[in-house]
Amino acid sequence: MLILDRSSPQIFISNEQQDVSIDLQSAQRLVVLFLELQKVSTDQVYVYFLDDTALAQLHDEQFSDPSLTDTITLPIDKPGIASFPHVLGEAFVSPKAAMRFLEQYTEDQLYHEISRYVVHSLLHMLGYDDQTDEDKRIMQEQEDVSLSFLAEHQALLRPAV
Repeated sequence: MLILDRSSPQIFISNEQQDVSIDLQSAQRLVVLFLELQKVSTDQVYVYFLDDTALAQLHDEQFSDPSLTDTITLPIDKPGIASFPHVLGEAFVSPKAAMRFLEQYTEDQLYHEISRYVVHSLLHMLGYDDQTDEDKRIMQEQEDVSLSFLAEHQALLRPAV
């Protein structure tokens, strides 16, 4: 687990899967720059990269649905709500889901897709939803804007070296 210094929000990143190599510092950078782009202030954000078994088990525990999914978001403190520490939420991401979704891919395409899953969870923490077609359209637009910004700043996920 890697934690940023105390002058920044604490970004807790944990890689508990072995399907895809994840550079933890790139995950931190992604979260920090996403928060800056969205102008969100928080004390803590948690991101866990899990294997399919662990994510399906969490999906069952949280939503009574044992099916595979790509990401689960557990928002904790709403943005702008006073609490200390302010914990924006927890993101649980399956890198292997990106492999299944893409089927054939380059390394860059794979890490872009996993980055999309992290951004998707972060947007849920900010209150975005994807229940209706209009909600999905808005969320997709926000994902695309965020991913473009992150790519411009070389802040997408990358493999560990």
